[in-house]
Amino acid sequence: MSLILASAGVEVRRLIRSGLLVGLLAVFAFFGLAGPALALYMPEILGAAAGTEQLSIQAAEATPEDGVAVFNQSAMQLGLILAVAVAITSLSWDSRPGSSIFYRTRVTRLARLTVPRLIIGWIAVIASYTIALVLAAGLTAMFLGPVEPRQLIGVGTASAIYLVMAMSIGYLIMTLTRRTAPAIASATVLMLMLPLLSSIDHLTAWAPTTLLAAPGLEPAELARPLLSATVVSAGCIVTASLLATRHSLRREA
Repeated sequence: MSLILASAGVEVRRLIRSGLLVGLLAVFAFFGLAGPALALYMPEILGAAAGTEQLSIQAAEATPEDGVAVFNQSAMQLGLILAVAVAITSLSWDSRPGSSIFYRTRVTRLARLTVPRLIIGWIAVIASYTIALVLAAGLTAMFLGPVEPRQLIGVGTASAIYLVMAMSIGYLIMTLTRRTAPAIASATVLMLMLPLLSSIDHLTAWAPTTLLAAPGLEPAELARPLLSATVVSAGCIVTASLLATRHSLRREA
């Protein structure tokens, strides 16, 4: 237990000292402020963009649901990539010969060292997202109208589970590659390709990327994507934990 707590404490200090925690809060808070504003002024923006005699666009007046949806769509792009980077860099010590040898010669079960760091990353990312969601809901209620609590809870839950899944995938990729830059690049490409699963008819109902459309879905429609995302997360963590213990010591300079 002391090793788990110590590892978690190290990760907390890393997030604070590296500025990653501030970055998470700033990025998600920005989208929390910009999302409702963008939804509110979208008709004017579209009208200005298509203000010619040959082309005209008419946009419906923004609703409270639009404010939350625009925030979530924006936050789950750049914010998602940053969240994956947090999970990957929590294992960056394994890419350096010195720290890799130091840690691997002092623990018998590496998961007790790595999983607490991943969990701290989850907490930091979900907390940052939740603060931004509450901020977006507050501004939406101020300018567009009140948001239904059920919708807010559904969007928050779906997005939190998707963020956990994405970070778990990044955690597995980093365990496989043991190289920070290639892991971030590979995870980013994979995150961009995952929405393609929704275009496959047999996978649409189960595709985790359905969670990204949570603002427009009923709770019953989110049950299967939530389950598949949870299974993927658990599978990534178990697989990464097994692989990590099988890696040899990194001795190259």
